[in-house]
Amino acid sequence: MTSPGVPGFASPHPAPPVGTLLAPPPPAPRRRPLGATALVLSILAGVVASGIAGFACFRVAQGAGAEFVARGGQAVDWRLLSPVRDFVLVAEVAFWSGTALGIAALVMGIVATARNLGRGPGIAAIVVSALGPFVFAALVLIALAAGAGGLAGTVV
Repeated sequence: MTSPGVPGFASPHPAPPVGTLLAPPPPAPRRRPLGATALVLSILAGVVASGIAGFACFRVAQGAGAEFVARGGQAVDWRLLSPVRDFVLVAEVAFWSGTALGIAALVMGIVATARNLGRGPGIAAIVVSALGPFVFAALVLIALAAGAGGLAGTVV
């Protein structure tokens, strides 16, 4: 009794050597960079953009916070932000770039997870992208409070 491919049984046709025309070499393992790319984008969106926006908001609160507190916070006059308009622009660019990168990372993480193109990093990218807005909001609020906190002794 012969059965090909079963150990202990003789095969009527021996297997050809690997790498010939009859038996091509096994395919090289595919690289799966989609999940890793999604993870990098989600870190850029969730951590780097949040840090940049936090720094910019700290400087905005330092520069415009005294005038805002002196007015009692009533009827916000947007001209108060003129001295720190460059930091306001940095914070806005960080917000929008973080949003775009976070959405791209979330979509890429879902695709990587569904198609098994880097499932582990894809799942991590989904988690980091989903938590990114909360990290952003927390860092901005902390930075605004810290920047305005230095003004507590200057207001009469």
